[in-house]
Amino acid sequence: MNRKILEPIEIRGMTLKNRIGFAPILGMPVEPDGTVNSETIRWFEERARGGTGFIMTGTLDVLAPEDYSNNAPVRPETGARMHDDKFISGWSDLISVVHSYDVKIGAQLGVAGPMAGEGPSPSPFPDQMSPKFGTFDIMAGAILPVTQIAIDRMEFAKSSVAKAAARSKAAGFDCVELHCGHGAAGLFASFLSPYYNRRTDEYGGNWENRLRFTVETIGAVRKAVGKDYPIFVRFSADELLGPRGITLEDSARYIVPALEKAGVDAIDVTQGSVTHSIQGISIPLYYPRGYFIRNAETIKKATSLPVIGVGRIIDLDMAEQFLEQGKVDIVYLGSQLGADLETPKKYFEGRRDEIRKCIGCKPIFCGTPCAINYDTVTGRIPLTKAEIEKTVLIIGGGVGGMEAARIAALRGHKVTLMEKEPELGGMVAALAEAKLTGEFRNIITYLGTQMRKLSVDVRVCKEATISDIEKMKPDVVVVACGSSMIIPEVAKGKLGVMDHIQACREMKAIGQRVVIWGLVAAELAMSLAQEGKEVTMIGRGGPETIARDYPGARQIYMLRKLTDINFERVPGTESERVYNPRVLLYVDVKEISPGEIRISTPQATEDILPYDTLIISLQRQSNNSLFDQLQGSAPEVYKIGDCAKVGEIKEAIMAANEVARNI
Repeated sequence: MNRKILEPIEIRGMTLKNRIGFAPILGMPVEPDGTVNSETIRWFEERARGGTGFIMTGTLDVLAPEDYSNNAPVRPETGARMHDDKFISGWSDLISVVHSYDVKIGAQLGVAGPMAGEGPSPSPFPDQMSPKFGTFDIMAGAILPVTQIAIDRMEFAKSSVAKAAARSKAAGFDCVELHCGHGAAGLFASFLSPYYNRRTDEYGGNWENRLRFTVETIGAVRKAVGKDYPIFVRFSADELLGPRGITLEDSARYIVPALEKAGVDAIDVTQGSVTHSIQGISIPLYYPRGYFIRNAETIKKATSLPVIGVGRIIDLDMAEQFLEQGKVDIVYLGSQLGADLETPKKYFEGRRDEIRKCIGCKPIFCGTPCAINYDTVTGRIPLTKAEIEKTVLIIGGGVGGMEAARIAALRGHKVTLMEKEPELGGMVAALAEAKLTGEFRNIITYLGTQMRKLSVDVRVCKEATISDIEKMKPDVVVVACGSSMIIPEVAKGKLGVMDHIQACREMKAIGQRVVIWGLVAAELAMSLAQEGKEVTMIGRGGPETIARDYPGARQIYMLRKLTDINFERVPGTESERVYNPRVLLYVDVKEISPGEIRISTPQATEDILPYDTLIISLQRQSNNSLFDQLQGSAPEVYKIGDCAKVGEIKEAIMAANEVARNI
């Protein structure tokens, strides 16, 4: 295979065997005091074994917990560290394991920023840790004074980074990286940003001054590690804050030349600010694949240094294209390696249909257990062949049932799956029909492919009955019949009423004027609005209940999208605001008549909302009546997923594994 993705690359004497790297993410398992343990080694070994050429750790804090304020809203007491020599031996053991796979590994070093409390901030913000942006602020509840960091503390931070770099080299790391990205999350990022840095001394004001602290620290690191050791820098090329923050043009014109002059060996391009534009850091499925590679491409045009790109890259054909086009020199995978630890290996071996692609569900940090990959769970049950082959009947072809079928078949059981609908995937397949959540289909495609390879007997359009089960005489029955939406009495039998799942399955039947009763249906509401529908969302709760059940970054994105009129609109431009649904909070539904819904508001006023389609998205209830009927019909009867307890994709996948690995 003569492809760019397989070409080695050399960076100041360090040679990477291919152009795929594992991105630095939080969530690495370590001891509470930050030391490496056996789980840390296993976590990194799995990623090295999967075929990547390079691994960058998540941030190793160079300060001790006591060096931060006791009032910190996000106090960095736990997490990986490198502020003391005691951490060297653990990392050295881990690095030896990674190197055994011919994989290079770098240590990302950093100091927490304003989010860590009073001390480490370039500028004072007396009322809150950072200036407010728009009408929604992720850290709005953290109203703590943030004082300006003094020069002596800056010198302490600088020397701490240099000492940590020397420790990293002594441990056997192949390079170090200074983390200067993501706004208030980091001290160096905050100094670079005009949004956070309001200083009036030699470290604030113009670009030369705002860069000074970072450049001085790079110099200290170079002195500590020597001239032949690679130094990377990661920074937000675009803070996604418009002209108030770092823009892409600023980065190409000011930051990149300064880093080159300082002696940096590679540039790791990221984007966003953790408190105000986390969608650039933990990128949800609403953005196209590879969306932010354009930032790396712009930086690549401004430098001769190797450039690393990242940003919702889950398809290695796309990564190869970016490399061939010269947009980047190295492509980082982040959440994709959580979804499938062997993504590079499978790709290089031509087993592309076996790759489990990320669905973009986005908890804040994808270093935590992946929603669709049980193998990332700490303390997971190992997958072993069953001692006795059994006949297993799975009732229900949602993702929980499909995963249970896959695992049971892998363990050597004879598996039959029955699904009453004409296609597999259940509720997840329905949700994937909405414009913003099409990536959900990735897990259905993967599980369907695996079941075919494992010769699972799949019977669609077949609703299992007690008679069927008595004739089959299975050893094990796993009931995975999912859940149903509860329809309030006031809406039952009314014209134009659908539940959330029915609406997703019958998108073409939805009228122009849409009312969605239930604030959890934010993704459906936004999808319909983007298709030109006139959408109103109503609910009894306040803003905190909007997208309440969504994982981290998705909820934050939807809250911003639905409450901030300026979100994703660049200040000072003529760009049009994306059409958003109207949201009505603290609403009671009084009456529903054909084409109209009468509501009341907290102000004791009533209003009539006209509709062509009314979509109900309130509570769900488990479909467990069949499970109750089946007790005693087989030696083993289990229920999983929503049938057992209403939850999300992650809960269904986890429950399927815990049952199927014990059959």
